[in-house]
Amino acid sequence: MSHPSSQLRAALHAVGCKLNQYENQVWAQAFRALGYQIVPFDSEADVYVLNTCAVTSRTDRECRRLARSARRRNPQALIVLTGCYVDVDSEALVEAGLADLLLPRAEKPLLVARVDARIRGTGVSPSALPLLEEFTGHTRAFLKVQEGCAGGCTYCVIPRARGPESSVPSQLVIEQARLLARRHPELVLIGTHLGRYGRDLPGETTLAGLVERLTALPELGRLRLSSLEPLEVTPELIALLAAGKLCRHLHLPLQSGCDSVLARMNRPYDTAAYAELLAELERRVPGVCLGADVMVGFPGETETEFAQTLAFLERVPLAHLHVFTYSPRPGTAAAQMPGQLAGHLKKERNHVLRALAERKRQAFAATQVGKRLQVVLETHAATGEVYGLSDNYLEVALDGAVGGRCLTLAEITRAEGDRLHGRLVPADLPGAM
Repeated sequence: MSHPSSQLRAALHAVGCKLNQYENQVWAQAFRALGYQIVPFDSEADVYVLNTCAVTSRTDRECRRLARSARRRNPQALIVLTGCYVDVDSEALVEAGLADLLLPRAEKPLLVARVDARIRGTGVSPSALPLLEEFTGHTRAFLKVQEGCAGGCTYCVIPRARGPESSVPSQLVIEQARLLARRHPELVLIGTHLGRYGRDLPGETTLAGLVERLTALPELGRLRLSSLEPLEVTPELIALLAAGKLCRHLHLPLQSGCDSVLARMNRPYDTAAYAELLAELERRVPGVCLGADVMVGFPGETETEFAQTLAFLERVPLAHLHVFTYSPRPGTAAAQMPGQLAGHLKKERNHVLRALAERKRQAFAATQVGKRLQVVLETHAATGEVYGLSDNYLEVALDGAVGGRCLTLAEITRAEGDRLHGRLVPADLPGAM
């Protein structure tokens, strides 16, 4: 397979987590440096790179669908699969004939070099990937600081897919943050197990210490944390939130509001500890948006256990719920547990929690009317509408807003469902930025 450089087109797509999106941005930058044109995944290309996810059976199906669609679009193209699905079940992908090249986790740093060698018919010339200059197509940029998980949740394949814990050295994080902050008013720290940042590094490096260094950078607009395990929200992190050094938003995976289900999941906390954490955060950080992942249909989940989860969610101050349905993952303990629930029952419970999630998000949005919120101006790709994303993770429709990629202040005038409406605060008014 050999083509003139001027004709080379690469299409990349990430299924699943923020880490996959970050990796795709790094690879796209490297492909551009080699003369490739980056094109949408649904257009014709010479190479398709699909960064896969294996967190549920639904994401498995989506990855297979995308690989087949790429093959139909250009039967002569090089189809490359990498990501968690490859590490968890590569045999199934080989048997299905969905890819020309499968790259497991250990070979991700070589992806661009391997692909370019295959396309041009040359030898592989690997080189270190440079720092990411821009998170193309996004106002906010993800910043990877950690990868890997040593957890033992009985339903999860991620420790096998992402491997052991590995933190990015703090100085390298600082350098990457400086570069991205030039073009992006908000950075989001991401990792497989973000709260364990620094545990594998020498010295006393912690996530809170890294945040202190990052928020001291003059280039940085604002900083947000992605998902954090509940027991890893330390007093130091709470103090940073309370001091306004982080966006008032935390996503704290819950998985179940029933202690017996949490025990079967091998989650390292109970509902009392989780509720106590939420109460402290709400007390210390006024206006904080607290979110959670919640799983329905875990093996053996009885009507009583589901009712306990529903009652727990109704009474705790969670503003955002990501509800998903349990599906057996290969090689996990939960897949072998008795009491696997019928699909229709899991679907019913999913609908119940999604309805609750909508009510809770709307109720939280209503509490922000009359307040002034710091927002990042963004532009909807489909409509061209400029809107704001608040530091506490609410979308704000803004009267008369133009442009984007900047931090400003908005006064909230009303709420419609879970969406706020407001107006920009003139720069010469008190409290404006």
